[in-house]
Parts: sequence; C-alpha cells; structure tokens
Amino acid sequence: MQCPCERRRAAARKARADAQRPTARERGYDSKWDKERGAYLRANPTCTHPGCTVPATVVDHIIPHRGDSKLFWSRSNWQALCVTHHSRSKQAAEKGGGDAALARAHPFLKRARIPVVIVCGAPGSGKSTYVDQHKGPNDLVIDLDVIRSRLAGSSLYGAGPQWTAPALDERNRILQGLAADHVHERAWFIVSAPEREERDLWVRKLGTARVVLMPTPLEECLRRIAADPGRAGHVDRMQQAARDWFARFERETPA
Repeated sequence: MQCPCERRRAAARKARADAQRPTARERGYDSKWDKERGAYLRANPTCTHPGCTVPATVVDHIIPHRGDSKLFWSRSNWQALCVTHHSRSKQAAEKGGGDAALARAHPFLKRARIPVVIVCGAPGSGKSTYVDQHKGPNDLVIDLDVIRSRLAGSSLYGAGPQWTAPALDERNRILQGLAADHVHERAWFIVSAPEREERDLWVRKLGTARVVLMPTPLEECLRRIAADPGRAGHVDRMQQAARDWFARFERETPA
C-alpha cells in the first residue's frame, strides 16, 4: 500500500502527464472514429469480458495503439467492453505496460533451425487450405486462429478477443521453439501481414523463411466468408476484417 506522500507524488505525475497529453480528437477519436465505433458496437452489443452480460459501450484497443494508425484502425485489434471492464483493462495496461502487448505481436526470435514458409493473406483468401494442400506429414503448422480456438474450447472463429493475448503467448512459444526444432521438417506460419514491412520483419526474425502471399481478390474473399458455414455468426466481422486487410495491403516490390 502506498503512503500518503507516494499517493500525492503519483497524483502529481499523472496530472503533469494529462496536461501534456493530446486531446481525444488529436489522438484520432474524431467523427470517423465515432461512426466506426457505433457500427462496431451495434455488431458487438455485449461486453466480451468472460462471464459479463452487460451492454458494451466502449471499443477498446487490445494492443495499445500509441499513435500507430494501423493499430488504431485495425478491427482485429478492437474489443467491445462495458465501462467497468474497460477501466480494469486500462489499469492492467498501465501496470503491465503497453510494451508487453507490442512484444506479443512481434516477439524476439532466434533463427529457425528448420525452413519456415510464411503464408499471408486476408480472411477468406485460402491460407489454411493452401497449407493443408502443401504441408508434409512431418511439418508443423502455426495458426493463431487454431491456437485461440483450442485455448478457448470454441469453434475455429468463436473465441472472443479476450483470448488473443494468451493465444499470442502460445504462438510465440511455438515460434521460439523453432530455433531448436529437431522434430519437424518444415514449419508453416499463417499470419495476415498485409504490409510488406511486416512480412519482411518476420523473414528477418525467423531467418530461414520465405513468404507465400495469397493472390485471392477481395470480392472472392467476401464470397467465401459468406458461404462458409464455419463462419456463421461472424460474417460481418470477418468481411470487415478482409476489407481492412486490403485497405492496408502493400504488394511485394518486383525483383
């Protein structure tokens, strides 16, 4: 427990930080955000915290965006929360630090011992199907959706956003294990990575990796999502995620 002097000093530090902090509008929470926030809450009306049935009123960023517009606008980084659980989420982030969340997204990795194929593309582009068609009997597949659903005990796309952080931790544990993998012949790493910079970053981190970028156009991704029985109940969210992917997409530079 803090003594009165420590509490006063902490309050003074917070007041100084708040005085220097940009306004909500300056941080991106403008009329465009208001519109997107309203649409997201209409599609996700209940707080996603486990066991909570209170209406959601806040769209929270799972990984603190810290001014990064890509993280700010990526719907896969949003979660609908009630005021109480949003306050708790903010307190946990302040105690644990946003750096921990960013480290989850892009962990420190040693060079993989085995070849790694990084398969990138939008939702509905066929990443998992491609891997299923090309993987060998002794290959390892690393897919965040599969890990998240396994941890949550849910259908493939039914896990709530509260499972993203533990799923990333498990994914990173598997990726880190590639440096000493004497069991598998090859690893297939499924990740969306719409931006060339992110794809290049994964190649540098893993060392022995090459990238396969799915060529499926947006219209076909949207059609597949709508036609997939496994995505029932998640079609609007996943189609919007596909649109977001193409809005951020950067093609490879020709050799």
